[in-house]
Amino acid sequence: MATGWPTQDDVCAILRLQEPSVDATVVESARLAAINYVIGRVDPGIWGGLPPLTNTAVPDGLYEAALLLASRWYRRRDSLDGTIGWGDMGVVRVGLKDPDVEALIGGYMAVVI
Repeated sequence: MATGWPTQDDVCAILRLQEPSVDATVVESARLAAINYVIGRVDPGIWGGLPPLTNTAVPDGLYEAALLLASRWYRRRDSLDGTIGWGDMGVVRVGLKDPDVEALIGGYMAVVI
């Protein structure tokens, strides 16, 4: 269990940002959006009645999913039309969902039949 949701410093570390003060607002926006996305996809029963944002015990898979998603959404501003240029290799389309994030939160989602 992680001790909480990823912090702004955690997101800056995974993005390898040397000077986060310039992009602090963008990093924080991506971080909060990622946390809210993960919370919205997870079975509410996992939190045991506690508010998810203030919960101090976050499963490692959900922590990692929020961290990966925040970094992905931060970098998304470099591909406004959903594509990334790879120099001589051409253009690559960015997928709608990250399969790693979906795999990490899959075990915590509510089963709907």
